Amino acid sequence: MIRSLSALAFFALTALGAQAVTLDPQGQIRPELLGEALAAQESHKADTRETGRLVVVDYSLHSREPRLYIVNLQTGDVAAFRATHGKGSDTDHDGFLDSFSNESGSNASPEGAFVTAEEYIGQHGQSLRLDGLDATNSASRNRAIVIHAAGYAEPEFLAQHGKLGRSNGCIAFSEADLKTFLSDVPEGSLIFVGK
Repeated sequence: MIRSLSALAFFALTALGAQAVTLDPQGQIRPELLGEALAAQESHKADTRETGRLVVVDYSLHSREPRLYIVNLQTGDVAAFRATHGKGSDTDHDGFLDSFSNESGSNASPEGAFVTAEEYIGQHGQSLRLDGLDATNSASRNRAIVIHAAGYAEPEFLAQHGKLGRSNGCIAFSEADLKTFLSDVPEGSLIFVGK
């Protein structure tokens, strides 16, 4: 916790120079998770670009809750979205992620820091590749862990089932939220996935 708060203070005072910005003024993101994400961004500076965006995924929350956050590092504002997790991470399908995995064939979500890579058109339509930056997600590109839209992430699915469906480890959005994400998060941005 102290490390996380130190990272927040460090970021607010140094990364933006003399113009300190309060990140997440409404307190949507757990402070310790935001601190971990900021520390990851600092340690992976060589692997990412300064895009003005930081994405934080809080898989401690139920899939019916908005739990993917886009942080605007210039203004401090946060936009929150619903996002799926992998079926291998939630074998009882209760809507909560129980475990992470970096193993091929696990159908589980990996954790840690990722960098957004290239967009492409795949079996789920418009999609975004992710490159894992940590030992906990180093196989992500080989596993095809990407960001895409899915019918099981649409509001109608949530209204019917009380939770989102599960992916094969990917972060899936509704079609509308994917469009917003792709337009707001440039290539080279850091995504931090934790619990």
